[in-house]
Amino acid sequence: MSAKTMSLFGNTTSNTGGSSLFGNNQQSSNTGGGGSLFGGNNQQSSNTGVGLNPTERTGVITQTENLVRKWDPNSQDTLLQTYLYNAVNAAYAPFYHPTQGEKEDDWERALSEAPALSGPENDGTKMVPVLVRGFKALGDRVEYQANFVNNLRARLHEMNNSLSAIIAAHQERISVSLEERRRQHVALRERTLRLAVKVQVLRNRGYALDAQEEGLRKQLLALSNSVNDPSFVGREDDIWGRMVALRDRARWLEEETKRIGGAGMQTKDGGGEGGGNAGKVPEYVVEKTQKILRDYDGQLRHLGWELEEVRKEFEEWQGVRQGDGGRR
Repeated sequence: MSAKTMSLFGNTTSNTGGSSLFGNNQQSSNTGGGGSLFGGNNQQSSNTGVGLNPTERTGVITQTENLVRKWDPNSQDTLLQTYLYNAVNAAYAPFYHPTQGEKEDDWERALSEAPALSGPENDGTKMVPVLVRGFKALGDRVEYQANFVNNLRARLHEMNNSLSAIIAAHQERISVSLEERRRQHVALRERTLRLAVKVQVLRNRGYALDAQEEGLRKQLLALSNSVNDPSFVGREDDIWGRMVALRDRARWLEEETKRIGGAGMQTKDGGGEGGGNAGKVPEYVVEKTQKILRDYDGQLRHLGWELEEVRKEFEEWQGVRQGDGGRR
């Protein structure tokens, strides 16, 4: 069954509807043919909307947000993050905890994977994890390490200057004083020899020495033996050799710190291109520097002790000499 109607402008609309012989419903269709003013028919086009359904659109937005979070250094899910370690006193290690914005599970796992320190120089030290996110945080850590190396270099300069001052003082005062004391000792030994000859002559003539003169003679013999002892000269040479060795080691440490500091500054300038581990000073370099500084400090203390012993022996010898001069 069909019906055709004529529109006002000459368009013909056909409506078809009905059922077939077998009871099937026939689909009705509306066809509109448009006639123009000149009698032509324009076929009406249908527009079909092409796009994503709401489920697919939500999935794309979620994936985009996840991708942004993976590369955003301010996000907890970023891939630009890792844990580095700081060496702290074992007594204060329990007071360290995850900061705001850190995942406690990741921090605990990093703490369990902390490198173990071995050796007597590392007693009482423990490693605690520190979260680094993004290149800026890594650059700040490299800058801190560079400043730390510069501070070590300044300390080495101070120690080198102190050692140079000690060597200069040794050359100006102790060496000159020892040379003068050697000449005085030679003169005193000659006078003692002449005195011993006179005492022997007087003894042969029957004159006996009293207790004070006998004690003075024994003191002079003991003093002469102690001054002529080769171990005294050996100790002096050993002290001088240690001072020279310490000065050479200070010069070597200064060169090493300059090299490490230069490498740290270069890594800071190119940290964005080198990756995550490019700006980190090797741990074995820091440990070796700390060990050398401890040895350096111990040698300086031993040197001060040796100088104090020499000074005491010299004062004792000078006191005995002045006492002998007062008696004469």
